[in-house]
Amino acid sequence: MFWHYTTGRHIDAIFNQGVLQSHVASWAQGGLPAVWFSTNDAWEPSANCAVHRATTRHRLLGTREMTELLCDGLFRISVKPSVGVVTWGQYCEESRLTNRCVEACRRVAAIEGSHPGRWLACMGEVPADEWLSVERWYGNQWGVIEGMEEILPLWEEEDFLLSAAG
Repeated sequence: MFWHYTTGRHIDAIFNQGVLQSHVASWAQGGLPAVWFSTNDAWEPSANCAVHRATTRHRLLGTREMTELLCDGLFRISVKPSVGVVTWGQYCEESRLTNRCVEACRRVAAIEGSHPGRWLACMGEVPADEWLSVERWYGNQWGVIEGMEEILPLWEEEDFLLSAAG
């Protein structure tokens, strides 16, 4: 199974458009537009938000927790296996990316805790009728969303610790 990871900042637009739109990734200048997926079933670190320092070109990638707080939640969309995907290596070849670009991406992925071997690309848009599920992260597990109505995962009573204020 593979997932397209995104944040709350983007999920409303995805729902409204009813499609995962392809685009050229910032690391793949000159590459082909694609929708990116990961086989990582916990979270894809390359989907974390980035903080850019205005006075320099330095970029700091956030953590999953930071991304969840700053970007209105974490979401993932799984799609049917019949959606045509290629591996990251195949994408790089088809896009004719330079060796310098490919190696730079590998280095950054390693620093971020990601691995290009887990990445898959679909070279076209993926309409909603090709989606299997949409899920939201609820602190310690993924919960399914059906349409716009969220279905919370089953919680155990011990998951909640109540304390009196004051």
